Amino acid sequence: MKGENMMMANIIIGGAIFAYAGWTLVRHVKKSAKGACASCHAADHCRGSCGTER
Repeated sequence: MKGENMMMANIIIGGAIFAYAGWTLVRHVKKSAKGACASCHAADHCRGSCGTER
């Protein structure tokens, strides 16, 4: 009984880790598709060339 519970806990924890890794990867790909300034943490208050269109 104890072995079955440990195995189930490992499956749940492993699934949670893989789900979080997948979500993080998808979020990264979506941000990188928007460009460098969209994925920058300082984009809202940046004085660089991100806000100007060329």
